[in-house]
Amino acid sequence: MLSPKTYRGYDEEGKVVITKTAKDANSQINPAQVKKAIENVKKVFEDEMQVIAKSLTKISEDAEEAIIVQGTDMGGTLLDTSKIISEMGTKMTEGIDSLYDYAVQMHDKLQKDNNTAAYNACCISGVASIR
Repeated sequence: MLSPKTYRGYDEEGKVVITKTAKDANSQINPAQVKKAIENVKKVFEDEMQVIAKSLTKISEDAEEAIIVQGTDMGGTLLDTSKIISEMGTKMTEGIDSLYDYAVQMHDKLQKDNNTAAYNACCISGVASIR
């Protein structure tokens, strides 16, 4: 990730005339916070899907005796459904990982713009060079 840069404008004698530090893009979009939020969403979603799956597993034994549809008990169906739901948590959250990459891209674009703005702010009368 790009970092904020500090630029100094020097006069003809090499003396610093102006100093500008770019605004830190982390104040606009912080990829570390985005990543943390993504991980939190994934964990909560997966945990909740596990709760549902465990609940279905618990009732599957009762369902074998209590629920019979067209001569077939529902225990196996509930266990299969429980397994699918258990696996679904991870699969459904896979797509949000790309949000971190997008956040990094946006951060770097903003930081580049902020660095350019700081450089341009050093372009004042009396400045012969900027470093």
